[in-house]
Amino acid sequence: MPAVLDEYLSSNDLMNCQRIQTALLQTYRSDFGKYARISQHKYLQKVFDTVPRMVGQRIKYSNIDSDIRSRDLKNALNLLSLAAVVRPVCLTKASGLALGAQMNEQKFKLNFLDVGPMQNTCGLQGRLSIEEDFMQINAGAVAEQFVGQELTVYSDKHQQGTLYFWAREKKGSMAEVDYVTNIGSNILPVQVKSGKEGRLKSLRMFIEEKKSKIGIRFSQDRLSYYDKILSVPLYMVEQMPRLAESLISDL
Repeated sequence: MPAVLDEYLSSNDLMNCQRIQTALLQTYRSDFGKYARISQHKYLQKVFDTVPRMVGQRIKYSNIDSDIRSRDLKNALNLLSLAAVVRPVCLTKASGLALGAQMNEQKFKLNFLDVGPMQNTCGLQGRLSIEEDFMQINAGAVAEQFVGQELTVYSDKHQQGTLYFWAREKKGSMAEVDYVTNIGSNILPVQVKSGKEGRLKSLRMFIEEKKSKIGIRFSQDRLSYYDKILSVPLYMVEQMPRLAESLISDL
């Protein structure tokens, strides 16, 4: 009987959480009319509802809505970015500090408000976030969103908390690293893997090309370090800067 009661309470808690998330999202939608002209309202609504499904992807305005002018979608995206509802992840060459000085604002990805509302908007049930195999559903996007928002929260409060990614677009040698960050003067590539396994070709390519001391992999695997790759469990994102700094100082 206690086990059944626990399951009942857990289900109720998850349903309540989902209702709260739905209400929160609706509050944002309702507020668009207060802070934007009627002509802008529909563009804000379109971007707000579409971004959660595009986390981890390069953004093309035509993929948001091919019938709306890019200029209108760009203005809506800028307003949502200023309100911290969406967060751009811009391409950087990552050839030195500061990363923002080598940023290409025309090539970017987006993170949403939070991983919970993101899943809610995508129609994923709240229970998925506490089950062992929840990453298998919309796996890459959920993991990438989670790591991105955690990196932002635990970034240096005196900085803007801007997120960057890196990509090589040479024919026959394509590569992309989910995030690029720096610990002091050290530029580090960050790759997010939804499971325990996964190839790290792009991560190693970045390390070799940019002469990085180490690379970071976030996954469901245990904490470890091997061949210049620091593997950090997803639940330990907060500890990554401390772990990386300590490791680099010992190299």
